[in-house]
Amino acid sequence: MNNICSLCHESKELKESHFIPKFVGKWLKRTSATGYLRNIDNINKRQQDSLKDYLLCNDCELLFSGWEKQFSEKMFIPFLDQKNYVIEYKDWLAKFCTSLSWRTLIYIKNKNSDFENESAYFIDQINRAELNLRNFLLGKQDNLYQYEQHIFPLSEINIPPKSLNLPSNINRYFLRSIGVDVLQGDNNIYIFTKLPTFLILGIVNSNFSSKMRASRVSLKQGICKPASLVMPEYLLGYMKSKALEIQKKRSSMSNEQQDKVEKAALGNLDKTADSKSFEAMMHDYNIFGDAIFK
Repeated sequence: MNNICSLCHESKELKESHFIPKFVGKWLKRTSATGYLRNIDNINKRQQDSLKDYLLCNDCELLFSGWEKQFSEKMFIPFLDQKNYVIEYKDWLAKFCTSLSWRTLIYIKNKNSDFENESAYFIDQINRAELNLRNFLLGKQDNLYQYEQHIFPLSEINIPPKSLNLPSNINRYFLRSIGVDVLQGDNNIYIFTKLPTFLILGIVNSNFSSKMRASRVSLKQGICKPASLVMPEYLLGYMKSKALEIQKKRSSMSNEQQDKVEKAALGNLDKTADSKSFEAMMHDYNIFGDAIFK
């Protein structure tokens, strides 16, 4: 398929590119009790892969895959599988996070017809961000300027304050879900990319960024570790609403599909008991008890 590459803007044969890196979907399937993925927008259909489209040429795909490999091997797998929670990183993390934010931005723009119902201010800010992120990824500029990338490790929650009023699937949302969006409140705009146990937040415009220094990804090197990280309050509210949305849509799954899930889980009890999906469910059960089954 020949078309214009979304990153380098050259006319080349395009490859099917994942908006959420392929290794994430592979890990979710490998660590699942059932071995399948489900999209909440089509909850009654099992899937083998996550969102993808003809987006990048081979050269740009290879550029992204190099940063993905670094993140997968040096941060994602050590954090999730080996429980190594203090990770040193180099410049690859800024590139990887920026590539995620850029892909999320492209996906949301395409999905929403270039934000035709949004304000002129919002559209201008989004277009400026896309250009700057793209130039950084292509090596045309060595600074992200205001378009900082922030990473939040989302460890399991064990004893949450009751005042947070968290949904009963919050650990399954933090530890197992993926999602992309562009969020705005007042003049603040954020690019939201959710991986299992990691939130990548790209700033488009924010009056809160000075309070988020601890989560900012350094351009050259740094250390990522769980800490008391600060994020805008409405982002937690947004994640709670997404967890509730997933909960609601899962409860609407057909009886036939529920039977398939149960059969897959009971068919190999050892695998189910050792799975990350069961582990996440138990974190929720330890907080909410039988309410997680309602």
